[in-house]
Amino acid sequence: MSGSGRSRLAAELATAPNLLSISRIALIFCAGGLMLEGWPITACLVGLAAGISDYLDGWLARRLGQVSELGAILDRLCDLVFESTWLVVAVVIGDFSPVILFAYLFREFVVLSARLWCSAHGVALGSTFAGKLKSNFLGYTAFVLYLSHSRHVAPLRETLVLVADVGIAGGLVLSYWSATVYLRAFARAYDANKKNV
Repeated sequence: MSGSGRSRLAAELATAPNLLSISRIALIFCAGGLMLEGWPITACLVGLAAGISDYLDGWLARRLGQVSELGAILDRLCDLVFESTWLVVAVVIGDFSPVILFAYLFREFVVLSARLWCSAHGVALGSTFAGKLKSNFLGYTAFVLYLSHSRHVAPLRETLVLVADVGIAGGLVLSYWSATVYLRAFARAYDANKKNV
């Protein structure tokens, strides 16, 4: 059984949509490294390629009939890697207080813990609209903030920083809003499970 499990995993990892997802993680780290090295425009372009792959892998999976649980796991992993990586970079280069990063990570750890329990007990805890909106807010904010460091947009820097501040605030509000939805679903499932024990 373990052999067939490995072979299924290897087969699914080798599909074009999942290979795209894996390549996205490499692009995300590359963009973060470029930003730390002082190449904001190049970092934005690499990040843009990662963002395009985010839409492309889902489209490709549906087109090729290769939608899988592994694909959904990789998609969530990519979102988490992207959001945490650019926030760490933003803190390192002094754009945000570490408090912003801690607030983001705390929410992610709490939701991840709820997801793990639900998964172990056969409870579906799907994505919410607020959660998807949060990812979009944080994603576009990363591009705005990275771009604000380019000397080519120096006259617009203050405006871009303001937009980024609004974006991160909106992203955090949406992240905690979606977290309450997930946690309510978790609480209902947890209570129901205890009654059945």
